[in-house]
This record gives sequence, structure tokens and C-alpha cells, in this order.
Amino acid sequence: MEEQASPERNQAALIARETHASESETPTTRDRWTNLLIAFPILLLFSYLGIALSRQSQGVATIWFTNGMLFSIVITRPRNTWWRYFIIGFLADTLADRFWGDPFRLSAGVAFANFIEVISSTLILTRWFGHPLNLSRRRPLLGFLLVAVIGATAITSALGASWTLLFVNAGPWLSLFRAWYLGDILGMAIMAPLLFILLRPGFFDMLRLPNLPKTLLYLFVPAIATFLVFTHNQDPLIFFIFPALLLVVFRLGFPGAALTIFIVACISIRLTATGHGPLMLIGSSMLHRIVVAQIFLAVAIFTAFPVAALLEDRKALQHSLEASEAKYRTLANADSLTGLANRRAFDARLDAEWRHALALRQPLAVLLIDVDHFKSYNDTHGHLSGDRCLRHIAEAISTNLYRATDTAARFGGEEFTVILPGTDIEEALTIAETLRQAVAAMRLPHSGNTCGSIQTISIGVASTIPAADEPPLSLLKSCDEALYFAKQQGRNQVKAASAIPHTTDLEDAEPTAPQLP
Repeated sequence: MEEQASPERNQAALIARETHASESETPTTRDRWTNLLIAFPILLLFSYLGIALSRQSQGVATIWFTNGMLFSIVITRPRNTWWRYFIIGFLADTLADRFWGDPFRLSAGVAFANFIEVISSTLILTRWFGHPLNLSRRRPLLGFLLVAVIGATAITSALGASWTLLFVNAGPWLSLFRAWYLGDILGMAIMAPLLFILLRPGFFDMLRLPNLPKTLLYLFVPAIATFLVFTHNQDPLIFFIFPALLLVVFRLGFPGAALTIFIVACISIRLTATGHGPLMLIGSSMLHRIVVAQIFLAVAIFTAFPVAALLEDRKALQHSLEASEAKYRTLANADSLTGLANRRAFDARLDAEWRHALALRQPLAVLLIDVDHFKSYNDTHGHLSGDRCLRHIAEAISTNLYRATDTAARFGGEEFTVILPGTDIEEALTIAETLRQAVAAMRLPHSGNTCGSIQTISIGVASTIPAADEPPLSLLKSCDEALYFAKQQGRNQVKAASAIPHTTDLEDAEPTAPQLP
């Protein structure tokens, strides 16, 4: 999968752009006003729909959409833009009430109550859990359910009910508060997480074409279960919905849970309001039935969301552990000085490549590289300079290996090695010569080198088609003998194991003139 920026990184980038944007007409400023212009009609529309639902349900505020929507928008925006969204939310609620014919003072008072709910939830939760607020994590979600869904909605419902009774005879205060409170709870608990996941970059992954059939299948299960339960008037079968809901939670996680709750809410409230479903068994008013439907949805929310958030936390922990394991596995197999593979990684890779070449009957080559007169380099230039020299040589080796299957490693001290799968002796000698010239071309000063005044390397090369009765170390032994022969012949050169006259006569071999680049 193509690497994508996490939601936290996207939010941080957005905050940086918003915070440092000037007041002039920059693209960021235009984006801000564009977002506001898009948000206002949407909030106005859903305020109107919320009022329409209440008028169709005998005055019960079945579900109030806009507070949850505005809250989810604000918690993902930079702090210095919050006041703009609070203002458009207030205006949207006020205008929606005015469209229905309510007096301005009543409309403005109700909108102010909603304003208190959103701003108090935003300020408290972002102070406790940081900004931007991540509703898919367990602790922020539990805080959201307690502060925004239970606490702030109670304050708003009390203020709204009290203000409404100043202008309209809407019955007992407690009944009005209860109807308002349950509708507000559902709106905040359903719409805030739903819009939050819609604004997350990763949400639409489950709607991409490869994942879409599975997603639709899992969403279909609770949808059809809810439809069947709420079209059956004879028996109270609401409990059948919960296994289907938990199936989605475990399969699609928090995004699926938020989307499913929304689907279940739409189906159950609509069918209940039109006189269908098990709640018709309640021998009471429609108001009472809708209140019970709201309580059912609240229980579903408080069941599904904590489980989904816990699963998100476990998934995040698993990814963190996998990343840490990969990091430490890399560190365990890497040489701390040069960044190449270390001796442990080299041994494991040589064994694996030997078995692979044995199975395919392909050649396997190894280069063994020695830094010429490195002790003299350390004595002359110091050990810190010696470390820099080794890092330069390691870089020259790694950058001149062009195949992904080739492995460069630090063998130990001033020795390096390269594993070349599928490489015969001629190709291996060519690669070795390229590495020797690359190191010499760096022209690292070394006055103690008998091959000249620059740092050079000697390379032993061996290649073979593995045999079942031979160990991988046999190839390494041949490579070591070739390196020893190259050093005996004057250093700064490449020698193949096959070019050694007699292994037992290496000490008697006459040195040749060193090869300079």
C-alpha cells in the first residue's frame, strides 16, 4: 500500500498553515473562508432537518444533528478559526428556527444554548486530551461520551427547555428537558464520531473498490437486522441487533461502528415514528415510544463505541510493537559505525543465499575486502579519522552495488564483504574492480600507504555453484585465500581464488606492482 500521511500528521500540517498564514488574501486564507462557506449551508440544512423531525414526531427532538457536526468540525480545525465556526453554527440554528416561524428571541436563545454545548465540550476535551482531538482512541472517546454526550448536552437541554418555556407553553419542564436531552445525546453521540471519521484520510479506504464488497456486506448485516426487527410488531426482538452491531465493530473497527450506528438510528427512528416495530407493543403515546427508541440507540452507542475504540488502541499498539520490532531487528543486524550489515547478518544471509543457489544450481560469489594498511592510518590520523575513513569506504561500496539482491557487510575491523547471488567469477571480478576504483577515486589521504599517498583496498573474489556436501564457509575460505594473495602481491588490487597458483605457496609468491587508479 502506498504510504500515506497519518491523520495526526495531516492535522499538524494544517495547523501550521493556518497559524502562520497572514491576513492577506493567501491561498490558505481563501481555503479557510471556503470551508466556512461550505459548512454554513450544511449546518443550516441539518438544523432544519432536526426541527422537521421533531415536528413529525409529536414535538420530540428525535435527533439533533448540528451540535455533533459542529463539534467534530471544530476539533479538527486550528484554534484560531474556532470562533468563526461557533458564529456560523449560532447563525445556522437561529435561521433554521426562524424558517419554522419561531420568534427571534426564542430562536436566538435556543441557538445560544447549542452554542454553549459545543464550545464547552470543545474547550474541556481539547484541554484534557490535546488538539486535534482523536475520537477513535479509547481515552478521548470515553471523555467525549462523558463530557460532551452526557454532561454538556444536559446543560444545553436545561437551558433550552427553560428558555423555550418563557415563550411557549410546551408542557412540564421535565418532559421537555427529557425529550430535548435524548435527542441531543443521540445527535452528539452519532454525528460527531461519524463526521470525524469522514474527515479522516483513512476512512475511505474501506470504500475503495477492492474493499467495497466486504464493507457493504458487513454494513448490510446490521441494516437488514434492524429493518427486520423494526418491521415486526408482535415481539420485542431488539436484542437481535446487537450481535450484528458487534460483528461490524470487530470487522470494520471504529469507522464501521460510527457508520452502522447512523444506519441503525435512521431505520429504527423512522419506522418507529411511522408506527412500526416492537416499540408499538408499548401501550403508551408515540412520545414514549420514541423516547424508548432513543434510549435503545444510546445503549447501542455506549456498547459499540468503547469496544471499537479499545480495538483501535490495540491495533495502534500492535503497529507500534511491529515498528519497534522491525527497528530493533534492523539495529541488531546493522553495523553501528558504517550502517552496513554486521557479521551476524552476513552469516545469516550467506547461509540463505547458499541454500537458494544450491536449490537453483546458480553461481554464488563473495568479495572479501581489506582496507590497506589501516593500522598505519589510525596511527597517523587518529582513531576518529579512522572511523570516518571506514564510513567513506562503506559508502563507496554500498553506492556502487546496483542490484537489490547484493549485500554489503562489515566483516570485522577494517574488513568488508559483499555477497553477490547469481554471479559468476568474471562478473564478480568486474564488480570488485569497480569498488576498488571507487575507493581510490575518493583520494582519502594516507601517507603511510605503500601503494601511494591515498587510501586503497585489496579484494579477494570467489565464486562457485554450491554443492550439497560443501558448507558456505568453503566459499568464504576461498575468498580469504584470494584476499591474502592480493595482499601478498602488493595490495590495491583484485584477485580471484581461481587465479592463485598454489594455495600452499602463497608466502613464496612474488609481489607485483600495486595498481593505482
